[in-house]
Amino acid sequence: MVELLSMPNPDPNSKTITKERPSHLSFPVAWEHVASDGAGRYITRVIHRLPGDVLHVWTSRRHRKRRGGRIVKATEAVVSEDPSMTHSIPMRHATFRYWGWAMQRLTWWIGVIFILGSICFVLGTVPMAYEGVAKLLGWSGHVLNSICFTGSVFFTIGSYLLLLEAVNIDLDLRLEMRARKLEHFLEGEKFEIPGRKPLRFWGWAWGRIDYQIAIVQLTGALIFNINTGMALVSGLDWIQTDAWVWTPSTLASICFVTAAYLGIVEVCHRWWAWQPRDVSWWINLFGLLGALGFLISSIFGFFAQGPILLPQWLGNIFALMMGSWFFLIGTYLLIPEMFLEDEQL
Repeated sequence: MVELLSMPNPDPNSKTITKERPSHLSFPVAWEHVASDGAGRYITRVIHRLPGDVLHVWTSRRHRKRRGGRIVKATEAVVSEDPSMTHSIPMRHATFRYWGWAMQRLTWWIGVIFILGSICFVLGTVPMAYEGVAKLLGWSGHVLNSICFTGSVFFTIGSYLLLLEAVNIDLDLRLEMRARKLEHFLEGEKFEIPGRKPLRFWGWAWGRIDYQIAIVQLTGALIFNINTGMALVSGLDWIQTDAWVWTPSTLASICFVTAAYLGIVEVCHRWWAWQPRDVSWWINLFGLLGALGFLISSIFGFFAQGPILLPQWLGNIFALMMGSWFFLIGTYLLIPEMFLEDEQL
């Protein structure tokens, strides 16, 4: 059964897209460009018409997650060359796998490491919110802070791998070279594929939304290490606590909110849209909710001196715990997402 995923009309204040494709990407010259889509100056979706009356749909997130483009029948899609019009691309049901092993794929490791970090945050914040749990486990405040610090280290590693994924996006997806090889093969000519590009450990590509997501996320993770590390230091007065714990926590949370929102923009191809049938949308939504929980907790942390009353508990401790749970749900969905392949026509 085919369901149409209707994309909302873009913001009338959005900049009209004139480029056919992102600067880092090449498509076979024989493909007929139909439409490019995205919020503002971002190009997060490119649609081409292929022989056989089918469409190739490239999207930014699928590309960096190494899931490839989608092939759909042109008769099942509604696509306009006018960027101000709505595009409807058919979404096909696929089997949802709750877990899978793919240790050879960087995307799998990103998901696993983020899951481990989120588990640490949950283990550290639930006993903080409910003293009875902490007493039952026999965990002191220092132990809980140590668990949260461990979680921040996992998040930093995962964030760097996210950047690694973005700067090495062209290692195994060279559409132009594959197309040239096919053309030469059909003409009876030999064509030698170039060698695999070396792994890049750093790069700069600020104009790409996938890179912005990764670099902002990594910046936030690095800053977050400061506040979780300083939380282990005893004897800080309230000024030092605000300066070394809550200020870095607030800055890091702003980075997390920004990265999660950009992730939604990347998936929706608009500044905002509801996509409840898309697991990638849920991943970024839970990430945004988790980041907002951390941000609310950080802001309330500046007023944490004195006895903890109900408003302070809700704003500081409970928000942090709920943010941790949202992060755990969102990071877990990274694993099913990579195995959720659309049926090819």
